Amino acid sequence: MHRLNVRNISVYRPGRCFPSVSVTGTRCELMCEHCRGRFLEGMAPINGPEALFSFAHGLAARGGTGFLLSGGCDAQGKVPLVPYLDRLKEIKGTTGLLINLHPGLVSDGEAELLANSGADRISFDLVLDPQLIAERMHLPRSSRDHLDSFHALCRAAPGRVAPHVLLGAGREEHELEAVRVACGQDIPCLVLLSLIGSKVDDRDGRLLRAVKECQVHQRPVLLGCMRPRGRPDLEMAALEAGAAGLANPSQDTIRAIRERGWSLQERAVCCSLHR
Repeated sequence: MHRLNVRNISVYRPGRCFPSVSVTGTRCELMCEHCRGRFLEGMAPINGPEALFSFAHGLAARGGTGFLLSGGCDAQGKVPLVPYLDRLKEIKGTTGLLINLHPGLVSDGEAELLANSGADRISFDLVLDPQLIAERMHLPRSSRDHLDSFHALCRAAPGRVAPHVLLGAGREEHELEAVRVACGQDIPCLVLLSLIGSKVDDRDGRLLRAVKECQVHQRPVLLGCMRPRGRPDLEMAALEAGAAGLANPSQDTIRAIRERGWSLQERAVCCSLHR
């Protein structure tokens, strides 16, 4: 157990320095119930590897720190990143940008290609609730497919896969199972997301139990940017339960952290790049 006066809290504020990029624009074939493509609307659309190369060098010239490369999924839950990977290698070789990939479900071969791109992180949504996959994600794949993809990525890129677990969209038992599975691998951190725009039974309790489950397995856990805002009380409760940090905290949370004598490390990158 950390003593309060020696806690170091990581705060992540990606903003303009670390934009999110979509290779599909606002298009997604799944249109999951908890997104419906609205998160794609705030991402920079990129059409082709050459456009990504130009975008990245422009970002580096403006003092950017890196970017998330993602997009909408196809009908099988894949984000079409493979055509961009050769250019990503060049971007990594010619800039100091940090790169986080969000590929969706992958095969063993795709996992190897993603790992060999030189990306600093590969974010993966680990979903083990069959009902959530079928009914909310509209995805004709199984929890086994998610497990296989996650393990393929962890084999190909040990220490660089940042699993994300969405809380509140399905059954809590499957959320905690996903946390336990994720913590059993060589991961730099685990990111907890929370359903937005819907009532969630015992939202606070579910978050705190997931944080504490990570503590059992001694893995750093972070509160990601997809979560309801305006809850500094819940943000502080998660930190007090052992969370290592969070994305875009409220100013009240920042004040409370300082009042407790905890140190703050602020970075203008995605929280998946926690180290």
